[in-house]
Amino acid sequence: MIVYEDKTSFFMTEQHEHALLAECFAQNWKDEYFFGDENKEAVLFAIAQHDRSWLDVDVSPVWNDKVNKPYTFIDFPHSIKLSFYEKGIDEIEEKNAYSALLSSIHYTRFFDGMNLDKRMTSFLNKEVDRQKRLLAALHLKENDKNVSFHYHLLKFCDHLSLFVCMQEAGTVEEKVHSWFKKGIVQPFSFFKEDMFNVKWKNEVEISLQPFPFRREFEVSIPMREVSKVLLKKNGILEAFHQTPAHERRVTITSK
Repeated sequence: MIVYEDKTSFFMTEQHEHALLAECFAQNWKDEYFFGDENKEAVLFAIAQHDRSWLDVDVSPVWNDKVNKPYTFIDFPHSIKLSFYEKGIDEIEEKNAYSALLSSIHYTRFFDGMNLDKRMTSFLNKEVDRQKRLLAALHLKENDKNVSFHYHLLKFCDHLSLFVCMQEAGTVEEKVHSWFKKGIVQPFSFFKEDMFNVKWKNEVEISLQPFPFRREFEVSIPMREVSKVLLKKNGILEAFHQTPAHERRVTITSK
């Protein structure tokens, strides 16, 4: 679950919905900036499905007693979510091997620089084995340039989608989420800089520079504004399901 709050509510977005938004960004990517066209459908599928591991988890939001907030994808216990990560990648592999390869790479990179416990190490070892198996089956090398590009595209679209979901629409300056205060860092060979300047122009427009998309376009994503009063009265699970989703609509522009 993706969550941010204000004084009266928690704004909650399901992970799979965020992934579908990420796919919208990939669908609008400039053709001249896309490499490895033969795998384009598999790349789009990987981006759309990369967070399907959270489908079962987000049906039943969990309260974090330690911080008095709903658990988010950031602080959800690794001991639980690692098994869901593996399940999600397994389900993707049933549909498309190349999509599963990209998703596996995406998940294993989460742990770069972390202190690993036995569960994490076991998960990483399994996924490294999966990646080797899939690379061999697909007749690809580990340092394949197109695989690297497709992973970076997934990561970029993932981060841009999170920018839309993780903070109040129109957020500026010191209130911008700490992950995005310096923009979105993502290397692409066709841009000189590794940094994308992303900011809210207002509550319905996001400016992005450089601009890798074909044209200005609108996207939408459902989220729930769960009242803290309702939550205190009925608990996190009932409050979440009693709150109807509303659409956040945003135009992505180069201006």
